[in-house]
Formats: sequence, structure tokens, C-alpha cells
Amino acid sequence: MKKKCFLTAFAIGMGLTVNCFAAANPFADVPADHWAYDAVAQLAADGIIEGYGDKDFQGSRNITRYEMAQMVARARAKNSSGKDKMLLEKLSAEFSAELENLGVKVANLERNADRVKWSGVFAQKAMRGNSDEHTWWEKELFLNVDAAVNDTWNVHAGIDTKWGGNDGWNSEKEFSDAYGASQAKVSNMIYHLYAKGPLVKGTTATLGLFTPGLQDGVVGNARTKGLELDYQVGKSTLKAYGGNLHEKVSDMSSVWSDAFRRHGDRGDFEYVGTGAGGTETGFKDQKLRVWGVSVEHRFTKDTMAGLGYYNLHSPVAYGDSHLGIVAVNLRQRLTDNWEMTGFYSHGNQHYQNKAYDVKLVYNGSPWGNKKFGGSIGYRYLGSDALIMSSVVNGSEKPGRKGFEASLWYHFTKNIQIQGYLFNGTAINEAYDNNAHRTAYFTNLLFSF
Repeated sequence: MKKKCFLTAFAIGMGLTVNCFAAANPFADVPADHWAYDAVAQLAADGIIEGYGDKDFQGSRNITRYEMAQMVARARAKNSSGKDKMLLEKLSAEFSAELENLGVKVANLERNADRVKWSGVFAQKAMRGNSDEHTWWEKELFLNVDAAVNDTWNVHAGIDTKWGGNDGWNSEKEFSDAYGASQAKVSNMIYHLYAKGPLVKGTTATLGLFTPGLQDGVVGNARTKGLELDYQVGKSTLKAYGGNLHEKVSDMSSVWSDAFRRHGDRGDFEYVGTGAGGTETGFKDQKLRVWGVSVEHRFTKDTMAGLGYYNLHSPVAYGDSHLGIVAVNLRQRLTDNWEMTGFYSHGNQHYQNKAYDVKLVYNGSPWGNKKFGGSIGYRYLGSDALIMSSVVNGSEKPGRKGFEASLWYHFTKNIQIQGYLFNGTAINEAYDNNAHRTAYFTNLLFSF
């Protein structure tokens, strides 16, 4: 079979034939009015054919079995499905000997096509009840990109985009970025960016911008630019991390965040000047350094506990001293559907120096495979006994105490709704004009 005739049939079989405007033909010896132009141009655009050294197609010569095997290998790298996949399987069987001789190259092509993975979540959120009487509506798109560097190391990026606003005090619909600067209605940020892989046997390293994995994040859930090491030995996991914090001012406490202030009324912020003309300084001019260690042990299939220590250096909030926190956490399965979780932490700054959360959970995490579930519990979140906690949800930030209940439901696979209701007060009511609050947080999620 002549080369052009065969490639036209190959292109049609692969579903690649398009009109003449779909792809430009790189071969000088295939004129635009030739009957095979479309197929040749599309196959070249898709990288299945390359031509010869002088960039001619040489359609009058017969194709060799070796050249055909190369084209099949490139087509296989495109991860075809359905009829295309069936055709490729037949062609692969026919040219199995030649493909075997190209084994390394074929394997690399297939791996390159499959080494980058995309996933993410789109969320519609509604929040009300803590610092404002209006409902805050927010849309969020979180994209994950994971790529294999080699057989053991991977890189990960998390990209967070938010759209938000309400009809109340925040009429300009602004956000605070990682350093407290005002941003427009749409906020974009690189949320995570790190490499992860083994160092020595049993040890995994995470390097870059990440959220620490110690004790489920109950004390140290603040994103950190630095290094984390995880070491697995038997039923125990030892973890350690350190670096500079990378979070919003309002998430790390500030003078305007109602009940959430560190070390009394000193805050994590200071002002230079007076009145509206004052210049905001402090957080963006200092590095908030953090480190922590933990050991977590699974005693039985139903019982897990951990012990950790965390250290935060914030010059404005604590001066030359450091915030030191000791924390314990426990997870106890009661039945197939019910479990009890909790933690207690204690800080050394003699202000709101204790925090705890006790929770009864039904059907585990909303990210599991159960249809519905929920939880109910009581929390006391002292601001100087936490760096940043993963358990706030409806109570929004540390500095509060009260009851929280949650419900979640999966409509279908990858579509769910979550709801959180908090009823409580500020720990120090002097910093909150409306100390008793009922707050809610809802989240409609589409994951992919």
C-alpha cells in the first residue's frame, strides 16, 4: 500500500480527519489541493508522523513496518479510547515484534502522557454570623496538579481562585491576600507548591509550600514554606517540620478580628501613624517562623493517639519570647459507624492558653464513600494554644467557645453538600460587641 493511501485510512480510523483549516501541513511536497492533505496535516499536527530530514513527506515511497510501528507507538501515547483503542490494539498485535524492539521508547511515550494528573473542587459557599450580620457568598475553584518526577518523587501544585461578595459592609467585595493587602473581587493564589518523595528507608520528605500533616492539623494547620519529614516505624509515625508561615493576617489573628487576638490585646499587627492615614506594618515586615514535632501511634485498629510540640516566633505578638504549645489528640472508633475524636493543647503565654475539641462523628469524613454523615461536639479554642487549627469551620477562628454540629450529604458521586452550625461566645467578651453568636457555613461541592 502506498504511503498516502495508508495514512489516510489510518487517520480516518483514528478519528483524526478534519477540514482543511484544522491543521497546517508542514510538508512542501503535499499541496493544499491534494486529496490526502487533510489527513496528512492532522497526523503531523498530532505528532504521529514526522516526515524526513528535508521535511518532505515522500508520499510516493512505500512505508516500512518499522516506520509503521513508530506511528503506532506515538498514537498509543495519546491514550485513545473506544474504537480508536480497539484499532490500536489490532495494530499493536500486528506490529508486536517491531514495537518490542522499540520497547524503551514506547514505554517512555506512554509514561509521559500519563505522568501529569489534574483534579480539583468547585465550591459555592455561604457563611454568616461571626464578624458580620450579612451573608457572605463565595465561589471557589481549587485545582490540583500532580506530576511524577521519577518512580518515587512527585511535585504538587494547588491553585486557589475565589470570587466573593455580599450586600453589606464589604460592598467592594474585597479580599485580604497573604499579607493583608486589599485585593479585588477575584482572588488568585498558589495555595500549595511542593516536591515530595523518599529520602531514606521509611522517611518521606516534603519541600516547598505545604500544609503540615501533624496530628490532623488540630494545632498547626497553617501553610508553611519549609520542610517536613515523616518517618514510619511499625505502627508509629514520627513527623517534624519547620519554616516560615504563609497565611492571611486575619487567619493568624489581628486587631480587627473580633475575639481572635494573641497574647491579650497586643495582636499580630501594629500601626504607624494615627487615624485613617496610618500605615499598616508588622506582619508583612516580619517573618513568622514555626516548627513542630509529633509522634502518633495506632494501638489497635480502633484506637489512635498522638503527642506533639509546636513553636511559633511572632515578634509583634510575643516579643523576644516564643509561643510553645504541647498537644495530645485521640481518635477512638466506637462502632462501624461511630467514632469519638478530640484534642487538647496548652500554650505558655498565660493568656488564652488552652484549647480543646471533643466530637462525636457519624460515618467518618465527608470525603469518604458513605452517603451521608455528620458530627456534634464542643470546642474551646484559645488563641494562644493554637497556631492555626483545622477544626474551626462554623466557629470560624480561635478565640471562641461553644457547640458545633455538622451534616453532609452526597447527592451523587463527586457532588456533595456540607453544613456547619456553631452556637457559642467569645472567650474574652471584652473584644466582641456581640459576644454570643450563632454562625453557619454551607458548602456545595463538585469534585473532579
